[in-house]
Amino acid sequence: MDLAELELLLDVVRRPERPRATLEERVQLLEDQRRVTDLVMAYGWLCDARRWDELLDLYTADFERFLVGTLEEHLVGKDALREAYERPVLPRKGGAGGLSDETRPQDLEIRHMIHPPVVRISDDGDHAYVAAVYGMVVTSGDGPQVRRGEHEGGYLFELRREPEVGWRFCRMTVISENARNPMFWPA
Repeated sequence: MDLAELELLLDVVRRPERPRATLEERVQLLEDQRRVTDLVMAYGWLCDARRWDELLDLYTADFERFLVGTLEEHLVGKDALREAYERPVLPRKGGAGGLSDETRPQDLEIRHMIHPPVVRISDDGDHAYVAAVYGMVVTSGDGPQVRRGEHEGGYLFELRREPEVGWRFCRMTVISENARNPMFWPA
């Protein structure tokens, strides 16, 4: 992650939050922060388990995802995202490559190690902004044939409180160092 990408995470960390004046407002803020944190953690676990339907239920209809860092992609909507989850391409920055037939994430065990996120709730209480760093550990095989790789990155999430369902992801930027993970190199 370069300094400009790190600055994107720090923008969320530095984002001011209106002090909540009443006890009810303070309790609501804490509940919102906990719910948002739970969604961020559920994102990682659902990705690892490849439970795409459950994961997509956590997104708004107009959801947007950006991949930056060593990857470059912009997707809009749940249909485009489902396709990316089920048949990942992971286009490298500058258009150089992506995944080959020998490098299939579907055949790998993937674990998102998301560090405690920083959550900021908007003054009106209807939007949340999250910054988190992660490590991704990827393995394949067993015993003497085990292969392992890892990379780091960052997440920027924006969530919106939706009527009847509560918090949902509406925008996400993944700062990925995926291209540095040997598990995603051609065999």
